Amino acid sequence: MHKRIVFLVIAFCLIPFKCFSEEPLKGNFGIIRVPVANLREEPAHKAELADQEIMGYTVQLLEKKEEWCKVKTESGYEGWMTARSFCEVNETQLTKWKECQKVRIVKVYATIYSKPDAKSLPVAGASMNVLLKKVDNVLGGWIEVETPDGQKGYLKSGDCIDATKKVSAEDLSKSIISTAKMMMGAPYLWGGRSSVACDCSGFTSTVFLANGIRIGRDSRQQAVEGNEVKYNENFSNVRPGDLIFFGQERVTHVAISMGGKDFIHQSTNVHITSFDPNSRYYEESYKKKLKAIRRFF
Repeated sequence: MHKRIVFLVIAFCLIPFKCFSEEPLKGNFGIIRVPVANLREEPAHKAELADQEIMGYTVQLLEKKEEWCKVKTESGYEGWMTARSFCEVNETQLTKWKECQKVRIVKVYATIYSKPDAKSLPVAGASMNVLLKKVDNVLGGWIEVETPDGQKGYLKSGDCIDATKKVSAEDLSKSIISTAKMMMGAPYLWGGRSSVACDCSGFTSTVFLANGIRIGRDSRQQAVEGNEVKYNENFSNVRPGDLIFFGQERVTHVAISMGGKDFIHQSTNVHITSFDPNSRYYEESYKKKLKAIRRFF
């Protein structure tokens, strides 16, 4: 009997299901529905990770191939993403999503609960910068939210802010460093761009986006943005939030200045390093590779 059941299961698994490529695209756009969606160089799970996009952000759909879809992200990156990573929408639905009132996650990780109670069952997880539709305020410090695929739940009000809220210019430097420190210890992931795991430019772009500033995805893009800082030997004119670029012949690494000689960056994990030989954070190699410092605000 057991052998017969196993045989039937195996036979069932071998039945050729209708594949995604036979289904036309329902719309020209997608809204990311998972906490973090992987964008790969080729339509295969083993392919190199090119970038990541997070829940609530949108992609343009270019091509469909079985369970994969070639997309273009808001950062301009093109790659392959599983069709289950997003909700397909048309232009009208896309506009409706973009115009609805949303909140943005400001914690490294937040939980959406089924009830306004931290003891209730979780509906979904959300990393920093995730966008959710705001449904209503709830007594007791909770906000009712809705995910892009229509799941409703409750979020602690301290875990998010209004998505359109801008950090004041005078508070921006302090806020960026505070956000960067929240991510300390996050592991390195090539192509990663979330608060959970990231590469060096994924770290800087995540921190800046959390503070309302969108910058290029990779370090070479970021190195031509903003304004050049003519730093001195003591780095006394370098401000918190300036971006520091490193490399030999070309830019290969980026960090966020904490002001003066200290900076925070992603290399193995997010940590602090210093140009100061007397600091416990000192690493000589970084001063030798310093290429430029740029200011974005």
